[in-house]
Amino acid sequence: MQKKIIKIKEIFSKQKEIKPICGKCRLFDSKENICRVLILHEGEKINLPVAKNDSCFFENEFLALNEEGHKESFKPEVQQVKFWVEDKKGKKTKGDGTVKIEYPEGFFGNRDKES
Repeated sequence: MQKKIIKIKEIFSKQKEIKPICGKCRLFDSKENICRVLILHEGEKINLPVAKNDSCFFENEFLALNEEGHKESFKPEVQQVKFWVEDKKGKKTKGDGTVKIEYPEGFFGNRDKES
């Protein structure tokens, strides 16, 4: 099974003249005014509220303090994870079956490399 990481830059790369602005992004939900990139934080699912003219949150660089109290800069990383259910014959279904997950290598840290 091939794993693919979709980065925000790839969304805009097909038309290089497009700036990373929410209203021009395929991940912008204009009805709800949210970014459809789902953030998982401590088991909670979060969608960022955004406006049409906002620049992409995920293209920004941020400063934070590490455990030693030193400043570190970071840029949020967007990775694609897929979930689906398959029946006993291996076909996708909306009913009961086996839950499958596809995620990038290293998504769960080092523990997914050890198995």
